[in-house]
Amino acid sequence: MLTNVDFTSGKMLLRNARTLDVAGGKLLDASNVLIDGGKVVDIDAPSAPPADADVFDLGGLTLSPGLIDTHVHILSPYLTEQKGVPGMWTFKQMDRNCENTLAAGIVCVVDMLSPIKVLRRQRKKITAGKVNGPDVMMSGGIFSCQGGYPEAINPVPKAVGALVGQPKYQPQSPDEAAKLVNYLHGLGATVIKVGYTRLSRQLVDGRSLPAISDEVLAGVCDAAHALGLKVRVHHNWSEDMLHLVDFKIDALEHGVYDRNLLDDEIMALKNHGASVIPTLTINDSQGRFEEKLGFLRSERAKEYFEPQALEHLLWVCSTWTKFQGESYDGSFGYTRANRYCYEIEYRNTRKLFEAGVKLYAGTDCGAVVAYPGELADEILRLTSIGMTNAQAIRAATNEAAAFIGRPDLGEAAPGKTAHLAVFEGNPLEDLSALRRVRYVLKSGRLMKTSHDELPEFWQGFTVLAPN
Repeated sequence: MLTNVDFTSGKMLLRNARTLDVAGGKLLDASNVLIDGGKVVDIDAPSAPPADADVFDLGGLTLSPGLIDTHVHILSPYLTEQKGVPGMWTFKQMDRNCENTLAAGIVCVVDMLSPIKVLRRQRKKITAGKVNGPDVMMSGGIFSCQGGYPEAINPVPKAVGALVGQPKYQPQSPDEAAKLVNYLHGLGATVIKVGYTRLSRQLVDGRSLPAISDEVLAGVCDAAHALGLKVRVHHNWSEDMLHLVDFKIDALEHGVYDRNLLDDEIMALKNHGASVIPTLTINDSQGRFEEKLGFLRSERAKEYFEPQALEHLLWVCSTWTKFQGESYDGSFGYTRANRYCYEIEYRNTRKLFEAGVKLYAGTDCGAVVAYPGELADEILRLTSIGMTNAQAIRAATNEAAAFIGRPDLGEAAPGKTAHLAVFEGNPLEDLSALRRVRYVLKSGRLMKTSHDELPEFWQGFTVLAPN
């Protein structure tokens, strides 16, 4: 998927590079970009290289800051429910997820629910060069309560949790919450995630889910902010959104799809100041996952998935609209094959953007129906709700970098880390250029992609844009 372009030194001159200025919203004329020690030194360097520099000609391709996906599950084996002990193949799947992500020009991700000790080991493998992958920032497990969202995930036995980390934490007091926040921070967590939705995905007899108590949620926020960590909250229900703005949260993940939000509700969120990561990709994918069957049957899918994962995904996809056989309502419930849910979230996201609420790009990659590389389509979806190409690209580059606490990323500019991507075409004019990834640079290390274009995840893909 990625092949190293071998050089003899840590200094490189990229000739004929058309640098994408994301902050200014323009594509600069071809110039020479000097990289040294994993940093961008100059984007208009002399054509004569330093004596100790390697030279590589980009031939007028677009040199861009690498993309940032602010909401993923990079360790996902693509199983629908928490059942039994996954096989050793899941570790190979983690490696595939990482390499396919980097090969899509995505240089940094925020993992929003994976056992933190497994994540730490995966990050070490990436840092050591044993696996090609993006920088991984992480929440570790999710804060919730017994029976609360995600209802399909439960804490693992303490002995297992001590070895790999817990997927779900259920503190019963502010003090216990603070201890867990400090524990995760000590293991490298860069964000704290809370699961908060009382809307049952199964909609059985009007049943709702329990939610983390107000005092515990407040305790999570206080402890996280004391450590400089943002608190990002999964939610789906309009009434939950209104309740959550009473707390010191920093962002809402996903969107409201039970009804259209009222103007005063949107203004309440804007006045609160929380950002939103709408993850339109996952909600669109849940509505029409059956349309991805062509990709799952393709040769490219064999590069993306271990055989065990692909077999399961093919079964899920082929039964998506049949509603028979083994149930996976605990994972998807009424959002499965329900385009109405996406239409509501689309309209609400558009209204949030129009009101000035800050949005960032995230896909929920790994949540069974969304895959590495779909960030390019998420950026396209953001333009469908009213963003310009430049605004949507910023939501996955410089603005996303500031949001996740990585100001060294997000721009191809002097002083920035050389986590870069090389595309064919000008994405400011045509976002399909983001699908044509030719090279990726990670701290200045140049890698060639195996394919000239990302997979076609959707045959004849068009963005659903309800009126």
